Amino acid sequence: MECPKCRDDLPDSLSDKFKYCPFCGTKLFEDGAEYMIEISCTGQRNLDSEMLLFVDESVLYEIKPGESIYFPAKAGFHTLKFRYKIRNKIIHILLSSSFSVKASFNSLSGLIETVVNAVDDKNVKAIFRNSTLAVPVMFSGEGQKGVEVMLGEDEPEYELRVSAGLKEGILRIYTDRLEFSPDKELKKEVTHYKDALSVSRKLGSIDIRCEGNVHKVYSIPKDIYNEVMAFLTNRIQ
Repeated sequence: MECPKCRDDLPDSLSDKFKYCPFCGTKLFEDGAEYMIEISCTGQRNLDSEMLLFVDESVLYEIKPGESIYFPAKAGFHTLKFRYKIRNKIIHILLSSSFSVKASFNSLSGLIETVVNAVDDKNVKAIFRNSTLAVPVMFSGEGQKGVEVMLGEDEPEYELRVSAGLKEGILRIYTDRLEFSPDKELKKEVTHYKDALSVSRKLGSIDIRCEGNVHKVYSIPKDIYNEVMAFLTNRIQ
């Protein structure tokens, strides 16, 4: 996300409580305004299932390959989570104008890729003139995680085989926490992001620093290391 005025990058953790840019002081969005969002599932027409879109974890849409959906949203900060099978991609947007988001599943890298563009006022009518508003597959008024709870899901974003010191086991990384389950041990180690102070790189591992100068260090497979680091960095401020 970036400030529409000074173009400085805004932290993903900002919410609607922050109405002014912390860098230039410009008001970030107009209270009560409503804009349109276009989501296109581009390319990959041979996908054998729909891509799921969670809007603020409270509304669920389905998008077929090669098609687009349209829906209105209030001005402010929003989280869009794309899912195709076991892959997820989370992006944060500041809605101060209409937006067009193109999402595709890259069969070569196995990743969901997104291209986000603000729509100029002069192009809004051309893009949205004949659009039909999408009907959500599911809606929850419970707020964050509402839809996934209704689906009976609390699946990790990543599930990796790692080592932590002399221990080996499975590291499950969720949107709000990570869990390390050592081999041959019933007890799992849970770290909530709200309790972590920082995350940093350490010789091919991630180093999560918690209060009391406690460090939790986990090795990460090389092929997914940068992706996991980016994911955790966005959640541990």
